[in-house]
This record gives sequence, structure tokens and C-alpha cells, in this order.
Amino acid sequence: MSAQTTVAEAAKEEKKPNPHGMTDIQVLVFIVCAMATMVLALLDGSIISSAVLPIVRDLDPAHGIDRFPWLITAYLLAATAAQPLYGRLSDSYGPRRVYLGALAAFLAGSALCATAQSLTQLIVFRAVQGLGGGGLMSMTLIVIATLYPPKSRAGRSNAGGALIAAGLIAGPMIGGPLSENLSWRWIFLLNVPLAGLALAGVAWALRLPVKGTRQKVDILGSVLIAAATCALLLGVKEYGDQNSFSGPVLPYFYGGFLMAGAFVARQLKATDPLMPLALFKDKVFRPAAILQFAGGFALLSLPVFLINYLNIVRGVSLDAVGLHLIPLAVGVTLVFIGWGKIIARTGKCKAVLVATTATATVSVAGLGLTVADGPVWEFDVLLLLLGVGLGGVTQIALFMTQSAAPADQLGVVTTTSRFATMMGTTIGGTVLGAVLSDRFASAAGASGIKDPDAAAAQLAGLDPARRHLVTDAFAHATGTLLLTAAGLLLLALVTALLMTDVDVNTVADTSAEAPSDTATQEPAEEAARLSEEDDEDARTDAEHPLPHPLHPHGAAGLGTDGSGPRGDRRRAA
Repeated sequence: MSAQTTVAEAAKEEKKPNPHGMTDIQVLVFIVCAMATMVLALLDGSIISSAVLPIVRDLDPAHGIDRFPWLITAYLLAATAAQPLYGRLSDSYGPRRVYLGALAAFLAGSALCATAQSLTQLIVFRAVQGLGGGGLMSMTLIVIATLYPPKSRAGRSNAGGALIAAGLIAGPMIGGPLSENLSWRWIFLLNVPLAGLALAGVAWALRLPVKGTRQKVDILGSVLIAAATCALLLGVKEYGDQNSFSGPVLPYFYGGFLMAGAFVARQLKATDPLMPLALFKDKVFRPAAILQFAGGFALLSLPVFLINYLNIVRGVSLDAVGLHLIPLAVGVTLVFIGWGKIIARTGKCKAVLVATTATATVSVAGLGLTVADGPVWEFDVLLLLLGVGLGGVTQIALFMTQSAAPADQLGVVTTTSRFATMMGTTIGGTVLGAVLSDRFASAAGASGIKDPDAAAAQLAGLDPARRHLVTDAFAHATGTLLLTAAGLLLLALVTALLMTDVDVNTVADTSAEAPSDTATQEPAEEAARLSEEDDEDARTDAEHPLPHPLHPHGAAGLGTDGSGPRGDRRRAA
């Protein structure tokens, strides 16, 4: 009888509908569209860097080289500054609507970029594209975390790893040939049909409940954090250009820190803060945010430096450099498959996080010590190990924070983590670039070339002795850069060792015991009735707030005076 019951229960479980009542076809369509949008977001952050000459030649031959970095900066500024707002909008209005809005903004920005008639227009349109692109990755992660519990999500991580790996090698391989053989406008035109199909597919397939109550969006806080982010990142950019804290650099930093202080003050007073400061008291989120920043700084910013190293020191053309990054991509794919299976089987995350952080530290340090004169096979092995760290550190830290987060704070937790990663990547690229410039200028001074960015263009015109001096100086400068990154990763390893573990089995059990509030959507009349009862319920629940590590005043976000968002009435009941 027991065996028959078990078989019956298994059959019943097998026939259980997909998350939120979605059919198998809808789940499949959404996953395909989500993967496509992630690829687009990954590619557009870097693909344009391989189309410098065609864009400059077409739009601004006189001053385009000097202004071209703004095409990358505008995208990064908009994408980074928008992260906190995406999280709050997702928690307030539901991830589906915000996801579709981000995808529509990216689609519009891509179409505008393809029609730009001047470099100024292209810079502005890239900011629009970045505004949408910054939400594609974050909202995909939020939606997937909403649809699947942590243990199930870990088992599905291999697809994400393959996409990141593809993005690492596809950008350099696609951008250059596409812009040279057709037109640089095709870099953006290809996004239009792909993003359009993804928008239609997500709109049809994704089914998530409409929020019964909506939290207020802190508009002033959004403006302050966006202003602080832009000012600080522009200050970092100016520092990278001038390599000194002088001129316009200091005003940017002063303004950025002033806006950041005003933002913190605002969050302490706001009823519905954009980025709740209580998050940073949590034993999981706080170290994870440090790891996100360190991983972005010392890992995600490295591929561009390795591409330049392969081009200048190893003599690999930019069209073929993607092929030499295959070991890195393989490492990313392997670690995604590995950590997903290990966490799904054991339920524990910390051991995998520590292992990948240690691997990243060792590989970056090894590259720094051997990049000047090491054999090619050794370089490839270390790139493979670097891929393990690249695909593990920030992704596992994010997975842990999402797993520990309550449903009504999933958007804020995800986008705040992504914000830390993107800030780390942007700042890391500039600071490490300054380290490269200092070391190269001192080592290659006798060659007459002091700017590493100009080394590739001028290398062919040098005599053999000066060419060897330049390549040797660039190799040693890259080694210094990598050792600097390894030092930060060592601190990240200590942080990972001290971090509190997350057991996804416990999280899954807790979720299973809680009554489901998302299987069906409420009728409009029922939603209105619930909204009218919120004020009375909030006053009652404020006397008995539900404890949670990320919510010191209760899972519903209620203060001791009953203020704050009501949360979901049925879960409280």
C-alpha cells in the first residue's frame, strides 16, 4: 500500500502544473526569450569596442577617437544608475511589467542607435539602450528566482553559464567583422528583430500575479543614487584619463560623495526606501555585496585587458582573439554546471563559494607571475581556472542572497547586488587601467610610446628592438595589473570564509510550508477589497511583526508604528 501511495504521489507531482499555472509551452518560450535577452545584454556591453574605426570614420573623423569612450561610458552609466530603481519597481509593480519595460527600452535604444547621424546622437541613444540593457540581466534573474525555488534554480544554472561563456568570446569575434564587412549599424540592427521577438514572447508566455498592494517608489532617492553613481563613475573615468586627482576629477568625487550622503540620509527617513539600509546588517547580504564588488573589480574587468595582452604581446588579431579566450569560456561553463549540481545535491553554498574564490585568486596570481614569459599552454590552463572563478564568485554570492531573501524584497536584493557588481567592474577597469598605464610608461619610456592604448596602433612601425621593448613592457605591466587584482581577491577569499552559509533545503522547506499566494491571479474586485483592508491589517500586524534576517521589523516590512508596506495579506494570515 505504501509503495502504491508513493507511486501515486510521484505521478501526481509529475502532472503538477508549471510555476504560476504556466503551460509547458509557455515556460519553454519564456526560457528561450530570457536566454536571448541575456545574450543581448552581455554582447552590447562590449561588442561596440571592436567597431571603433568604422564608427569614428563614419560619424566623426576629426574628433571621434577622443569621444569614442563615451559610447561605452554612457551605456555603463545608465545601466548602473538604473539598478536600484529596477529593484524597487519590481517589488512594487511585479517583475513582469518591469521586465517588459526594460526590454522595450532596450529595443527602442537599439533602433535609435542604428539610425544615429552623429556621434553625439549615438552617445545619447547608447544611454537609452543602457537604461534598458541594465534591466535585462537583473530582471531575468529576478523572474527566474520568482518562478523557481533555490534548489531547482541551482540545478538549472548550466544554461546561464553557457550564455556568459558565449558572451565572452562572441563580442570580439562578431563586432569587428560585422562592422567592417557590412556596417557598424548592423551591431544595433540585429538587436531589433531579436529583442522584438523576445518582447512578444515574454508578453505572451510569462504569467506572474499582479501585486495586490503597491509600495511607493522613492523618486527623490532614485534621483540621488543616480546622481551619485554618475558623478562617481565620471570621476573614476577622469582619473583614468588623467591618472591624477586634479582638475575636474575632485569636483566629480566631491559631488558624488555628497549625493551619496544625501541618499543615505534619505533612506533612513523614507517610509519605503529604495535600498533599505537594513540589508547591510544581514550576515548573508553584507559579505555577499563585498564579494559582488570585489568580483566585478578583480574578475569581470579582466577580459578586456587580456584581449589587449593577446593582441599586443602575443600578436593575435582582434578578429581572432575570441578563439584564444575559449579556455576562459570553458572554465565558466564547467563551473556553472558543477556548482549547480553540487548545491542542488548538498543544499549548501559556502563551500562552493570558497572553492571558486580560491581558484580565482590562484589563477589571477598565477597569470600575474607568468604572463611575461610563460608558455602558451600554461597561459591557457590559467585562463581555464580564471573562467572557474569568473563564473563562480559573483554568481554564487548572488544566488545566496536571493535564496535568503523574502519574496517581497527579491527585486531590491537582486538589483542591489547587481549594482555592486557593475560598480566594481567599472571602477576596477579604470583603476587597473591606471596601474597598467603607470607601469607601462615607466618601462617603455625609451621606446617613445608611453600610452598603452596607443601601443597596438604604433607597434607595426617600430624597429625590432623598440618593438620588443614595447611588448615586454606591456607584458610586465599586465603582470602588475593582475597581481593587484589578485591582492583584492585574497581579501575576497577571507570574506567568503567568514560568510554565513545558506542551506537551500531549509529555504525550500520553509517555502513549501507557506501557503501559496501566486498560483492564481486575484480578480480586480478581490484585489481592491484586499487593498482597502490593508490599513487595518497593518495596524494589527505591527503589534506582532514577523522576524526575518533581512527585515528587522517583520517580513511585511512594518515598522513599530505600523508604517511601511503591508505586504501580502494571505501570507500574513
